[in-house]
Amino acid sequence: MSDNQLQKIHEQAVIMKLLNGAKESQLEAFIWRLVGGSKYLAKVRVEAIRKQRGDFMIVPIEGQEELVQEMLVGQSTIDLYIPDSALLFRSTIRQTDAPLRYYLSLPEFVAQVERRKNLRLQVYETDEVKINFSKMMVAVRPLTQQFNKSCYDISTGGFSFMASRMESKFFRINDPIRTIEVSVGNKKFYVNAEISLIKEIEPDEFNGLSYKVWRVCCRFSQIEQLAKKHLEVFIMEKIKEELSAI
Repeated sequence: MSDNQLQKIHEQAVIMKLLNGAKESQLEAFIWRLVGGSKYLAKVRVEAIRKQRGDFMIVPIEGQEELVQEMLVGQSTIDLYIPDSALLFRSTIRQTDAPLRYYLSLPEFVAQVERRKNLRLQVYETDEVKINFSKMMVAVRPLTQQFNKSCYDISTGGFSFMASRMESKFFRINDPIRTIEVSVGNKKFYVNAEISLIKEIEPDEFNGLSYKVWRVCCRFSQIEQLAKKHLEVFIMEKIKEELSAI
């Protein structure tokens, strides 16, 4: 589903090293749950590791105490994601000293995503992410066209989509695209972007295309933090599904 490669790690020594690195660097981590179709996300950090007891302690980031407590109460397991080290794993909740600290079992394994600036998810097979915008073509007689496209892929840094030969004439590298409506599931938000790359894609046995298209790659020039957070949660959920599959 995505072009990020998931590496499944079972070696406890490696897992300890990765968790200890997160602790020493005070890296921000996310815990999340899916409740009644809604996704809840809270920020924590790894505070201590007790190797002999086979557990580690997380504490809420300041201001997240109540949310973390609500998410962990009555639960037996919780999913964690550490973006800076690209780690994804599930732990059993062993002890809660709410609202200040929580003890979780060391995971049996972790999945580490290939390191890159932004996690990128291919969504062209699902139509889960759509964009809607207008774009002007500068010519002898300027022409404006409305585009309603499914994304080829998406990340918190940008997106790409496919354009036909006629449509490709509207797009040039470094062109700005203003007020793009992005639909992710039942959420909508607006961003600005600029075109960073345009690639010709020839039909082959793998992509299922019947004619040549142009892949238009865009990077966000303006995106609100709430929208960026929603994208990150969406991408994490999809990666978690991949983790379950392996």
